[in-house]
Amino acid sequence: MRKAQTKNITGKIILSFVLLLLGEGLLAMGLFWPVLFSLVLTTQKTYWLGFLLGLIFSVMTGTALGLASLVIVGSLFIFQRWRGWLRDNVWLTGLAVVVAGLVSDRILGLSWGWVEGLANFGLTWLLWKLNYFADEVHLTNR
Repeated sequence: MRKAQTKNITGKIILSFVLLLLGEGLLAMGLFWPVLFSLVLTTQKTYWLGFLLGLIFSVMTGTALGLASLVIVGSLFIFQRWRGWLRDNVWLTGLAVVVAGLVSDRILGLSWGWVEGLANFGLTWLLWKLNYFADEVHLTNR
């Protein structure tokens, strides 16, 4: 049971770094939000990951060092507090991801467009269908 959970968390961490580098570096979109929101349901160490991603994000975009970390960690904190209300509804979770991306881009002075919002919502829906937002490990008998 522990190995499967560790593999899931490690895969999500790697996916969040890949989406940060691909999204912000290549497409200028914050595509890492759905993965971070799914990780905050699993482990409390996501705040440290958000801090690290924020530092990398600041270097990539040229924003004030630490401001992106503050925005990411603040968004994770708010999402974690509302997760009981949002957990069972993919539409509300997708909306929360889109709002987090919009607010963070506005605070950091970056551009935001509907394409980024739709991409984040679509990625949230895809991760929901792949069961990334499950916060417990399901065991099956074979």
